[in-house]
Amino acid sequence: MIKKELDIISAKQLLPNRPQDSNKGTFGKVLLICGSKNMIGCCALAVEGALRSGAGLVTVAFPDVLYQSLIARLTECIFLPLPSDNNGFISHSALPLVLDAAESSDVIVIGCGIGVGYAQSLITTTLLDMQSKPLVIDADSLNCISGTTSVLKEAKANILLTPHPGEMSRLTGLKVEEIQGNRIKVITDFCRTYNVNVLLKGHKTLICNSSGEEVYVNNTGNSSLAKGGSGDLLSGIIGGLTPALGGDIFKSAVLGAYVHGLSADIAASNDSEFSVLPSDCAAKLGKAYLKIEMSDKL
Repeated sequence: MIKKELDIISAKQLLPNRPQDSNKGTFGKVLLICGSKNMIGCCALAVEGALRSGAGLVTVAFPDVLYQSLIARLTECIFLPLPSDNNGFISHSALPLVLDAAESSDVIVIGCGIGVGYAQSLITTTLLDMQSKPLVIDADSLNCISGTTSVLKEAKANILLTPHPGEMSRLTGLKVEEIQGNRIKVITDFCRTYNVNVLLKGHKTLICNSSGEEVYVNNTGNSSLAKGGSGDLLSGIIGGLTPALGGDIFKSAVLGAYVHGLSADIAASNDSEFSVLPSDCAAKLGKAYLKIEMSDKL
């Protein structure tokens, strides 16, 4: 196993080119499946993360009860309202629409704020079973598969899981204390067993490839990221980077983690870490990318 420290030089090497003769098709189509009646903001954060990370087209798929709320907040994405149930969650009847949208996308991100139930588990596991596009599984979708992790072994897609320690505990059956005490071994063992990439959140976030042979340790970020919504922004960033990086979900996770943390460091350079919000980090993504672009000129 090769352990690497993730620094600005590594990030610059991963940064995709943006040719001047490019168009929106050059940078790909991102599908974000997110949100529920009580989790509206995660849609906006994921969309902003994807768009500010260079995606050509971003489609946000969400329960249709959120439509009026989201059209007031989002302007640069494509809307895909999905049938919702009586509680404001995505309904199982949304599955055909989700599969159609996945077919025409270059990368899929699922889980931010969708809830945990029959419909959410059905959609998550069906995507794992039926499609081969790069797939980021976050938040509630991680919990949906925590009792059936064997589905990961049969998947055709190049998969990235983005758990925090509590979610990793549910995926592995290990106590949080065991995970935190041996983070590298836990993550590499899991990646080897299930042939998936994993980004384990926390202080010095770890990103491991699907063979378990390469682990990056991220050194950006601060305590301001310990707030709800930070993970939604990160998932959007990774999704936005993936098409321009040729569908390489591991490289996208490595670069995404660095950029996400750097945006928080920039936001906290003028404001207290107590007060920096995920939306503040989203607003600093442009400065974070610029700092990486200009790193060889400093």
